[in-house]
Amino acid sequence: MTDAPSVLVCWTTVSEQEQARAIAQALLERRVAACVQIDAPIESHYCWDGRVCCETEVRLVIKTSVGQAARLKETLRALHPYEVPQIVMLRSVDVDREYARWVDEQTG
Repeated sequence: MTDAPSVLVCWTTVSEQEQARAIAQALLERRVAACVQIDAPIESHYCWDGRVCCETEVRLVIKTSVGQAARLKETLRALHPYEVPQIVMLRSVDVDREYARWVDEQTG
């Protein structure tokens, strides 16, 4: 797999489906993402301002190329409705060669 481009997978969450759709559309139009999957509803448990919270959220799973990581983070921060958005990126360990090439082409 050394000759195939790597793929980054990024997770973020928002409170509403329409927010998720708007972010997905913007990421694709700006070519910082090749694919965005939206999962809903999910239940998030976390601590905020000294209290334990439980909220229904919508998760976005975003696939991009390594070269777009900085632009993706910057774009997410600009579009995101949360004060402190979850932006978690992981680099693929093993990815189908053709899929990785497609991701690279879509975000190149």
